[in-house]
This record gives sequence, structure tokens and C-alpha cells, in this order.
Amino acid sequence: MLDPHDVSVRFLENSNIIQFLNELGIKLDLFYRVLWRHVLTVELVKLRYELKSESDSRGFWNSIKAWAGKDQAKKKALDYFSEWGDRFWINTDEHLKELTKKFSKDVQANLKANGEALDLSANGARRLSEETRTELKQRASEAVNKIQIQKLDQVVQLLGDYAFRDRQKRYYILIDKLDEDWADTQTRLQFIRALIEEIKYFRNIGQIKIIIALRVDLLQIIFDKTRGSGFQQEKYESLICSLRWGEGEIKALIEKRLNKIFEDQYTGRSLSFSDIFPSPKKGGGQKPEDYIIERTLFRPRDALQYVNECFELAADRGGISWRVIRGAEAVYSRKRMNSLKEEWEEIYPNLIDTLEVLRGLKSSFTRSDLNEDRIESVAEVVCGSGSSDPCVACMDRFYSPDSKIKQFDLVYELIACFYRIGAIGIKVSSLDTFSWSHIDQPYIGKSEVKRSNQLKIHKMLHRELEIKDS
Repeated sequence: MLDPHDVSVRFLENSNIIQFLNELGIKLDLFYRVLWRHVLTVELVKLRYELKSESDSRGFWNSIKAWAGKDQAKKKALDYFSEWGDRFWINTDEHLKELTKKFSKDVQANLKANGEALDLSANGARRLSEETRTELKQRASEAVNKIQIQKLDQVVQLLGDYAFRDRQKRYYILIDKLDEDWADTQTRLQFIRALIEEIKYFRNIGQIKIIIALRVDLLQIIFDKTRGSGFQQEKYESLICSLRWGEGEIKALIEKRLNKIFEDQYTGRSLSFSDIFPSPKKGGGQKPEDYIIERTLFRPRDALQYVNECFELAADRGGISWRVIRGAEAVYSRKRMNSLKEEWEEIYPNLIDTLEVLRGLKSSFTRSDLNEDRIESVAEVVCGSGSSDPCVACMDRFYSPDSKIKQFDLVYELIACFYRIGAIGIKVSSLDTFSWSHIDQPYIGKSEVKRSNQLKIHKMLHRELEIKDS
């Protein structure tokens, strides 16, 4: 498993030359890809040959010298291994620092080719005249484009031909925790995008698989913020395996957690949900587990959070009753709303404010219920803040004196946002069922909003937003 906290991205961000290039607007995608290709190559070599020390690394180098034979291309690939000599066993952090230092040295030499003194920092770039800035930008771009990614191509091909030929053996690298705060937001997005591109490249070797775990919202942010001209998201669909939990799976997981907590030491009997939670209400009433799960986005952590709130509230009582379940819902609903804010903050920083548009509505409503009075009350709070939130930006445009957008455009922006985060579902026609982003399609377009027959607020937010049952 590869932890992004072990990748020295903070070192990159603090590098004067990297800050200088970012200020000039130089795209560093190729550099980030080279970093990942090197890191992944090294991790695979360490995994395949169990390199844990300097002596292991020397033994590996001696064993692969015969790979090249008289093939000049393969000899060039081996040159890359020889550059690192017996240092393949060092940690990922040190590898990236060395690569960054080498890159910085090469770029610095290219920029100072004419002998002039330059302040290679972000502040130095800001002080440049437009003419000097244009010239240096061209020279810096040339330096970045000279990065020797071709040599790494040959290295990976060599590994595919000799190191990973045994079809009976599989090697896996898992990269998780990418949604954590291990780098500045923009750097992190560019770095993850470079990783996605490199995963595509390593698919050419059948015996290895590189897996990265990403939340759907983070993946979409990456595509939104790093897309260039000609970008086609559908080309990445073959790389993505969506993980979805069914009701039965979530129930089974809750019962496993309950059994771990309340293990019956006397009979060895497994506990079920009904042993701890109350019975359904008479007359075909709802089961407590169904009541809990329908207030989640079908994610285990949501259900477990609700169950934990029930235990907290029932701590000084005789057991968990329906009154406890409904009492715990108030705390759970508030926490779910805060969780939505944290999950979507990078795209919708004013989400908590804009969700107030829904406060006090009936659980099922129509577009006309999002009237101007409701929207204005929120606009008074957020407009003019200069926020990057798409909903706030749309409000700013709508309420500006020379506004050219219609109220529907603003309503659409709000509905699209609420649907995307899972706060509402949409029913396009009376013959359809409600569509939800966590179950069905993740986005809705303007045509679907125009045809919408009904909208429904997710039950996880009912208590916090004071939603009235229809």
C-alpha cells in the first residue's frame, strides 16, 4: 500500500523553482507524471525483488545486467537503474526529493543560459516585465518538455519483458487516503490527475495492477479542475469500478458490528438487529433497520453513525426504543449536513448557506416552491462575497443590475447542486420513479430539470432542515 503522506508533495510546493514555474503559468503535468512513473516503477521493483536494504539493491542491480544483451535501447533503460545504483531501497519521500532537485537544477540552468541574474521564486516571477516574462515562459516550457520520460518508457517495457513474465504471480499497489490533506488543493488535484494518467500507462503489463481509492466527488473535482482542450471524460470509464452497497450488505455489516460489541459469552449465539432494536410498529410498520438505512446515502459509515447515535442516547436508558431512534435522528441529521459540507467544500464552499433554500419545505415539492423570496433570503447572506461556489456566482450574476440570466437558470444551478450532493431526488415524469445521484446517474441536465414533475428532499436532512412530511 502506498500512502500519499509518504509522497513529498509539500517539498514540491515549497520549492522556489516550482513556485516560479507555477507563477509563470507553466503546465507541470509531464513533470508530475515522471515523478509518479518513477515512484511506481521503484515500488514495483521493490515488491517484485523484495528490496529492503542496500545489499538487496546491489544484488538486484547485478542480477539484471544480463537483460540488455546487445540491445542498445535496453542498455539505455539499464542506464536509468544504474543512475540510482544501490538506492532503490530508500523510501518514496527521498526519491521524490532527489528527482525534484534534479529537475530544478536542469530548469534553472536553462533559464540562466544567458547569464542574467534571476530571482527564481514566486515573488521574482511577479516582478518580471511582460517582455521578460514571455521570454522566460518559453524557455521554461522548453526545459519542462525536455524531461526524459522516454527513458522511463524503456524501463517499464524492460520490466514487462523480464521481471513480470510469470502469469501465476500478480503484484498489486493500492493507493488510498488521497482525499486527505497531504498537499495544497490545486497541487493535489494535478498530482492525482497525473497518477490517473500513469495508471493507464501501466496497464500494459498484465501481471501488475495499480488501484487507487477515490470518492466520486473528488474524482469529479479532479476532472473539472484539470481538464484541458479536447478532454473526454468517457474515455476514463473503463478505468473506473464503482463500489455500491446494497441494503442487505449494510444490514449485514451493522449486525457484524453489533456482534462485536455485544458478543454473547454464555451461549455463543449470534445477535441480530431485532435482539437490540425494537420491533416494527403494529399494522405492518417499518423495521428499525429500514428506517435507519433510508436515511443514509447507502454508505456503511452513515448507517453506523446513526446506530452509534442511538447507543449514545440509550446509554442511561433500559434499551433502544423508537423514541430513542427518532431522538438520535436529530443529532444524526445535523452531522450528516456537516459531513456534506466537508465532502463538497472544494466545489460548493457555501453549501450550508444555499441548503437553507430548502428549510421548512414539504418533503416532496416542485420547482415553483423555490420562489424568489426563498432565494433572496439566501442571496442576502452570500452575494458579493466573491465566493467560487457556482450557486453563489450564479446569484451574483442574477442580482447584478445588468443581469442577462433568467430565474430558471438560478433554480437549475441550485437543483443541480442539491441533486449532485444527494440532498434531493428528482422525478422527471409521473411515470418515472425518483432518481438519486448515489443510486442512479450522478448528474442531471437542464432538460431534466425543465421536465421535472416532482422533487424530494432526502430523509437524512429532514430533521436538520425542518422538512414537513408530505
